[in-house]
Amino acid sequence: SSVFFRCVEDSAETIMITDLQGKLTYVNPAWESVYEYKRTEVLGKTPNVIRSQHHEPEFYKKMWDQILNPQIGTWKGELVNRSKSGKEIPVLLSITPIKKDGGVRGYMGIALDMREKKSMESKIFHQDRLASLGLLASGLAHEIGTPLAIIRGRAELMKNSNRGNAELV
Repeated sequence: SSVFFRCVEDSAETIMITDLQGKLTYVNPAWESVYEYKRTEVLGKTPNVIRSQHHEPEFYKKMWDQILNPQIGTWKGELVNRSKSGKEIPVLLSITPIKKDGGVRGYMGIALDMREKKSMESKIFHQDRLASLGLLASGLAHEIGTPLAIIRGRAELMKNSNRGNAELV
């Protein structure tokens, strides 16, 4: 229906549809925007056009073993894709079969762009590391400061006691 089509077209998440041979038959505008490809450049090709170097072929084999297993039939997980310009795009991807008349006619992949989330995680991790370093530095300063205070105190005592002895002579 046209309402369903508008929902898919207007979705903020990237959506791609493949046929049974894995060739792209549809990508939505969000997909074009995130991956920097025009529809006309990728239709008829496989999603390998956005595959990054982050995952071994075994990763994709396991993914498809799960999708093609009639007991499971879907896959959901995190992976890193690559845009046309080479930008890495971490996504949470869900792949489901498209069924019609009791059979699978293709597959739909919906991906949530995780770049903003990963960036925030990285900033939080960096801030946590800085806070840990600050705590370590203050503890270290205290550990060094205590013996230094003792040495300074004893040096004052010795200085004062030497003055006293000099006056006696």
